[in-house]
Amino acid sequence: MAVNKRDRVGASPPSEDGLNLWDFADPNEAANAALDVYGPDTITAAAHCALSAHFDGRERDYRFWFAVFSKLNGVRPQG
Repeated sequence: MAVNKRDRVGASPPSEDGLNLWDFADPNEAANAALDVYGPDTITAAAHCALSAHFDGRERDYRFWFAVFSKLNGVRPQG
């Protein structure tokens, strides 16, 4: 499986256990989609996804959602 070059954190290639978000998603696109879906609760939703991934032991997914959360920092969705 190809490594996603957008994962600039330097994580190892994906494991054989399955895909994670860095393998097929872009944090910028995820942030924009989250704004469309969650509106004023977008930042909370991204934080929840990041923490869920962290406590589930999915480190690369955690970093993905943290990147999404970071892109949303200071964004005030209309709603």
